[in-house]
Amino acid sequence: MLPLQKITYSLALACLFICLMVFGKALLVPVVMGFVLWYLINAVDQLFRRVPFFGTRSARGLSLTVAAVTVLGVIVLAGSLIGGQINEMIDTAPEYWLNLERQFAHVLAGFGYDENLTLEKISQELKVNDQLLGLLASFTTVTRQFLLVLLYTLFLLVEQHTFPRKLAALELKPRRKNKLLRVLTKLNQAIRTYVGVKFAASFATALLSYFVIAYVGVDFAVFWAFSIFALNFIPTIGSIVATILPSMMAIVQFDHLGPFVIVAIGVGLIQLSIGGLLEPKLYGDALNISPFVIIFSLMLWGLLWGVVGMLLCVPITFTLITFLAQFGSTRPLALLLSRKGRV
Repeated sequence: MLPLQKITYSLALACLFICLMVFGKALLVPVVMGFVLWYLINAVDQLFRRVPFFGTRSARGLSLTVAAVTVLGVIVLAGSLIGGQINEMIDTAPEYWLNLERQFAHVLAGFGYDENLTLEKISQELKVNDQLLGLLASFTTVTRQFLLVLLYTLFLLVEQHTFPRKLAALELKPRRKNKLLRVLTKLNQAIRTYVGVKFAASFATALLSYFVIAYVGVDFAVFWAFSIFALNFIPTIGSIVATILPSMMAIVQFDHLGPFVIVAIGVGLIQLSIGGLLEPKLYGDALNISPFVIIFSLMLWGLLWGVVGMLLCVPITFTLITFLAQFGSTRPLALLLSRKGRV
């Protein structure tokens, strides 16, 4: 095949892939989230199997059931807790709005402006209410899709014991079969390392940030800690937003800047210490992705799939690089996307 034909076919496949991701979003996102939840349940199941009682062959089904109930129980508990915090926030929002308007008037007076320019006029210009309604609609959509995600996860859990038999039924040559198993093992180890390190680092960051936020007295400390935990799964941008949100809440709640400074510096230092210094050492060579590629994939998957794409951009990109590295024609592209120029 001529080089020009290869380039043409590659561009056509890339366009087809992007079109599939865009127009198939409603179908693909619940499926991908189902795989994520299934993978998380199996990871917890592997931890349970280290316990002598669950380590026996007869208790494997029981350990998987306990793992599924544990993961779903934590999700439901977190959802109900955060939902309660959001309801409280909505009830007290008018008080925060009045306080913010007073502070905004002081700022305008300091710059010599009159008070004709109010927050209410700015919110009307920016259509803040429409944006909030859109955000509420998106939350409702996520809640509805979660039931579909649970359905996909259930079928994956039921059928996962047939995966080895299906692989054997392919009747691959020993060399190809060993290569496939080696690639799958590498993917599993790298993604498990990423998820484990990211979960532990995000939990530690959220816990330490909760102590700082609660010490200052910022309202809804549990909600902000959960937001920090979730946002830390979004590379780079997530940690910045996770620092800004509770800091802005301190500005809205208090009449002086002391709490804002403490929260901004405290949470910022925690983010820098754990996310900037500790996480890269724990990852090691598990994720061989260029930092530029991570930022680019964050923007790309954010445009394609929204918040879900931003949360999953690193595992998806690593899987894509590993897949490209298996073929001679696409291996150079995998080398360019890697962090150290080797795959």
